[in-house]
Amino acid sequence: MQATLPPKVLEAARRVEALLEEAQARGVVRRWSLRSLSGEPLPGVEGIAFYGREVSPEEIDHLQEAFLDLEDELDLGVAVILVPHD
Repeated sequence: MQATLPPKVLEAARRVEALLEEAQARGVVRRWSLRSLSGEPLPGVEGIAFYGREVSPEEIDHLQEAFLDLEDELDLGVAVILVPHD
C-alpha cells in the first residue's frame, strides 16, 4: 500500500483485505488481489476476487453487502470484482 494515500483509503484497504482473507479462510474466495488504491479524484479501493462455482449466491451476496457497508461507513469507493472460477 502507498503511504501517501489518504488515511481513510488506507483504512478501507486494510478492511477489504481482512474481509477477503476471512472469506478465503472460510473457503468462499479462492484467491484475490487489490490491484490499485486511489486517493484522487475519487478515493477508493479496487481489486478482484475469484470464488468457486460451488459457493452459494448467499455467500457472495454477504461479501458484496460487506463491501457496500464499508463504502457507506468510510464514504469512498470499494470496487472488488467477484468472479466465478473453477
